[in-house]
Amino acid sequence: MDLSYTKEREIIDFVAKQDNPSVCFYPQETEVGHRLLASLRGKTLVARERPDFEDIEGRLLIEVMRVDDHPRRSGKDATRAKESAILREIEAAGFADLAPDASVTVIANTGLPTADDHSFRAYKHHFSKVVRNHAEKRDAYRAERPGFDLAFVIFDESTAYFESMGAFAKDGLSRPHFHFADRDFVAILKDARVDCFAWVTPYKYLMAAEGKVPLPRVAIIDLDRPSREEHQHYDPRRMQSGEA
Repeated sequence: MDLSYTKEREIIDFVAKQDNPSVCFYPQETEVGHRLLASLRGKTLVARERPDFEDIEGRLLIEVMRVDDHPRRSGKDATRAKESAILREIEAAGFADLAPDASVTVIANTGLPTADDHSFRAYKHHFSKVVRNHAEKRDAYRAERPGFDLAFVIFDESTAYFESMGAFAKDGLSRPHFHFADRDFVAILKDARVDCFAWVTPYKYLMAAEGKVPLPRVAIIDLDRPSREEHQHYDPRRMQSGEA
């Protein structure tokens, strides 16, 4: 028994279930972007040692990774620790014997204030660290199948964020954080020097008068296309979690 989305195949399966309205192409639809989405939805993706998957028919290599927005005080992630503790309780109660191959989704309440549980600065730091760690292996990945395109699938477990306009702004005035257009995050992606990304965000919602409005769950980003004019700058000092 494992926590949900700790296995690469489970993340791929999640992407495969997303319908077209849940997918966006940034900044536009491209051939390699459509090829990546078709591969993630199709039956030709095969697990391998490194990178995580290959699609011979689609001429793609795919590496999967997870990021989040949890501050790590003294190197410890309170949310992950709480999730692991709950999983041990479930296993101790004997449920693991009933369904040993099941994945468990745990909504852990750490008891921390939102600012200590979800941090934009921690989010950007963890995103950069994880993507760059995988990008350091890109030459080894490409050597496995010369001529194939290399794509990263980023399973992003962060909340949505918004930029507060400050104390002198009108009540309720804020700017939503469109992660895939954030100048700093796009720079991290470009530095990775791979061909395409699928940025998967299952927990990002904007709050509106009518309730929760989901952001695209899958953003397909072709790194040959984004231009500087389309990127947005957000002030990290003003960024707040949507769960605040």
